[in-house]
Amino acid sequence: MQPAAAGAVEHIVIINSTHAAPLHVADVLSHLDLHTHHADVRYIFNNSAFEGFAATIHPHHLARLANLSTAIALVEPATHIHKSNPIPQTSYHHRKRQVSLTYETRSNAPWGLQRISTIATSSLPITDDNESALAYTYSFDAPSLGRGADIYIVDTGIYTEHTAFSPPGRAQMVWSYDGNFTDLDGHGTHVSGTAAGQVLGVASDARLFGVKVLDSEGGGSSSNVVAGINYVIQAHDAAKRNASGAFLGSVMSMSLDSGAPVQALNLAVTAAVKAGIHTVVAAGNSAEEACSSSPASAGGDAGPAITVGAIGLDSVRASFSNFGACVDVYAPGINVTSAWIGNPWMIKVLDGTSMATPHVTGIVAYALAQDAELAADPAKMKEFVRGSAGNSSTGLRVASNGVRIEAAQGLVGLERIGEGTKFVWVEGEG
Repeated sequence: MQPAAAGAVEHIVIINSTHAAPLHVADVLSHLDLHTHHADVRYIFNNSAFEGFAATIHPHHLARLANLSTAIALVEPATHIHKSNPIPQTSYHHRKRQVSLTYETRSNAPWGLQRISTIATSSLPITDDNESALAYTYSFDAPSLGRGADIYIVDTGIYTEHTAFSPPGRAQMVWSYDGNFTDLDGHGTHVSGTAAGQVLGVASDARLFGVKVLDSEGGGSSSNVVAGINYVIQAHDAAKRNASGAFLGSVMSMSLDSGAPVQALNLAVTAAVKAGIHTVVAAGNSAEEACSSSPASAGGDAGPAITVGAIGLDSVRASFSNFGACVDVYAPGINVTSAWIGNPWMIKVLDGTSMATPHVTGIVAYALAQDAELAADPAKMKEFVRGSAGNSSTGLRVASNGVRIEAAQGLVGLERIGEGTKFVWVEGEG
């Protein structure tokens, strides 16, 4: 691609599908002296929920777009998006060791899985020893955990060879903004492990699909994210058309943040939900109103997505977590143990709303696999997630998988999941 001319900036353009005479992408591009294969055109968005494109646009072309008036829903400069940055660890900082553990039950689970499967509001007992990170009990009331659910992780990618994603093929990389399907950062792998990892995750029978929109530093353009959502909608629609009994529904998980409202991102998220995709997003880690950022502001009281804030072991909102009317529920986001890149047994402990979000992603996948009515209606699913949440001693809605076991410390019944494996701990800084 040739360097952009002076004043030319990448923009995202979304066409107004409700217009009396809706335009197509080719129509709009022709007004800009462009075409779908022009070097300045980066992405074409074409799915059942929205049409548009991302392209480098010159100032005089913006006037032409303005002349199209109501035929265009949105014209917005592409902006920087980043992972909801993990917070540096304290308890596990600079501690590295190898631990060999054999799992015959879900009793050896991270604390977050115990928290979401009990209504207990008291603090969970934990020490600063690494062994304690996998010393809790995960409870569920179904023979499978999310089987039939497709989870799309819109992030840095997934290290699909990790043992947490067994059996082979359950996790796949399906789309990348740059053609490189490797998770070079680790963030997407960690998120995936909590959403659906064996031993480490909530919906460990669900399928995982990596949609890479962020680079090795965990950053990227809003146009990457919208293009990734475009892919997810297309894939979801294809799965519905070709559905056998193996496909029950799609969940999209987005542990990323813009730091400011981004209309294109919220529009794409809203369109995905309208297309039937259950969408779970991070509240953000700036200790401010979640409504001030995207995609967090696409959830809460007024939005269709499910926005997730973070709590710690005491069920108190994490100091870094965003909050407010745009947050639907809170979930474990401190000392979260999950899969990591490097080798198939690597795990890492991180903090952040990025870590809280996949707990709820997993709950949604688990629920849609059990309830066809919830699976078919993202609005009812959101109502379920909010309604099944337990109230903490601080008044927060804490996400629950609906088991709601009465137990003083959440130490509840065990479920057999088969033989486990060893994990290798890495340093726990974010």
